[in-house]
Parts: sequence; structure tokens; C-alpha cells
Amino acid sequence: MIAGTEDTRYAFANGIIRAREARLLNRSQFDRLMSAGLESFSVILADTPYAADRDLLRSIAVEERKVREFFNKYCFHNEVRQLIDWPEQVHNLKVKIKNGSAELLYENPGSEVESWPEIASLVERYASDKDPFILSTSFDKILCHYLLQKASFAPFFMMFYQLNFDLENIRSFFRARNFENSRDIFEQVFISYGRIEYKMFAENLSAPLDVLGKVFFTTPYLFLIEKGGLFIEQNYSFLRLERLCEERRLEFLRQARFLTFGVEPLFGYYQMKMSEMKKLRQVYWGKINEVPIDQLKESISDVW
Repeated sequence: MIAGTEDTRYAFANGIIRAREARLLNRSQFDRLMSAGLESFSVILADTPYAADRDLLRSIAVEERKVREFFNKYCFHNEVRQLIDWPEQVHNLKVKIKNGSAELLYENPGSEVESWPEIASLVERYASDKDPFILSTSFDKILCHYLLQKASFAPFFMMFYQLNFDLENIRSFFRARNFENSRDIFEQVFISYGRIEYKMFAENLSAPLDVLGKVFFTTPYLFLIEKGGLFIEQNYSFLRLERLCEERRLEFLRQARFLTFGVEPLFGYYQMKMSEMKKLRQVYWGKINEVPIDQLKESISDVW
């Protein structure tokens, strides 16, 4: 169990969070949604925060704003606010530079990242080379550097972001294996702030799956790599790998539920709610696009 910040200012908010966590959607509800038609969604979600509007996407958007308002109201750590705001700011900056649709923008996350010197330099370079891949991956690396620095104020956050970087590198590792220039691609996307070193990935980009099990045996990600990698080989799909990565992330966040004080339960609840709403959108669009139920179930993380 990771020691929390033990900040007593969060006692009231954490009491509210305990009650709200009991209303998080469970696996049974998601299974019913995946098996039902869209016309039954309102019945299945009748006793949830998503029942206020028959338009599910609108209900999700309303709930998203409410959860963010709750987070902003009770978060007394500026560091934690920045951990939430900065990725959204970077996303918005990418969209604007690439002249993307305004519908893709997050609402009012601020623009603090635009003052980072590395960002300003990168934007200048993009004006001449116009390479969106390099722009995006370079933005991500800069962001991760700042996130890790900010997360260093408490062990829970430091470990959470190192975990995230490892998971992102594992995803990138398996995707890069599909290309002839796999090492060049992986080097461009590799995030150097996780716990698994670049060398372990780079030297095994062409290794068969049974070898990967031996290479990553000493890491906390053996199960994820073996099961996710096997599914990729057999089905040419990243669905299982993506699900297992999300499950590992949520499992870590669940530790915050056992803390009475500190900012960790608020951060964990916020992340769990964002994951819940992402899954709801997945199921909704899966139904709209007639995605087979087995594929939908494979994509929905199973941590409650």
C-alpha cells in the first residue's frame, strides 16, 4: 500500500467520494448495455447520473462537466490541477496548430503549456518542416517530462505516471513491430521516464512472442505483454492489449479508495469517472456502428 499525502483538508470531499464511488457503473451494467439495443439504454441507466437526458452523449457531457467542477472545487493542490490540465492544454494546442475542428477541443483547460520554452521552439520548427508525426510525439515527450517533475511531490503520483509511461511504451513497442523501420519509429515515440529502459524494448522489436516472455519476466508487465501480444498475433487486433493496459492503470488508482485523507482519492475518483464515461461512449458508438458484441466486450476494461 502506497502512503498517501494524508492532507486532512480532503476529509469532507473524500466522504462525498466514498458515496459517489458506490454509484460507479459496474460490469453487470456494461454487459447489459452491450447486449441491449440503443432503445434500452435509458432503462438500464435509469438510476445513474446519465438518466437526465435521453440523448446519452449529451448526458455524458453534462456529467463530465459536473465531475470536473467537483474536482476543481475540492482540489487544494495546484500540482494535481496541473497534472489534469496540462495534457488537455497540449491536446488543444495540437488541434489548433493542425487547424483541427473546434469540436475536438477541451473546454477551458488554460494555456499554461504555451509558455514552456520547449513548446515555443517546437512550434517554430513545425512552421518550417510541417511534420505532424514529429510534432505530436515531441509534444508528448515534453509533456511527460513536465508531468513527471510535477508528480514528484508525492509517491502515489510519481508511481502512477511512471506506470502510465511504461504502458504507453508497451503500446508503442507492439505497434512499432509492424513496421520495417521499427527501431526508428520506436525511438521517436519512446518516453524515457518510465521504469523499463529503452534498451529492453529496442533490442527485442523483432523478437518472437515466446522470447518476449523471457525478456520481460522480471517486469510487472509480463501478463499484459504475453496476453496482449498473443491476441495481436492471433487476431491482428490491439483490443486486448489496450484493455489490459487500462485495467492495470485502474487497478493502481483503486489503491486511493483505502485512504481517508489526502488528495489521492479525489484524483483517483476523477480518473475512474473519466474512464467510465469513455467506456460509455465506446459502447454507444459501438452500437451505432454495429460492432460485434464480442469485440465490444474485449474493449471494455474489467476493474470495478
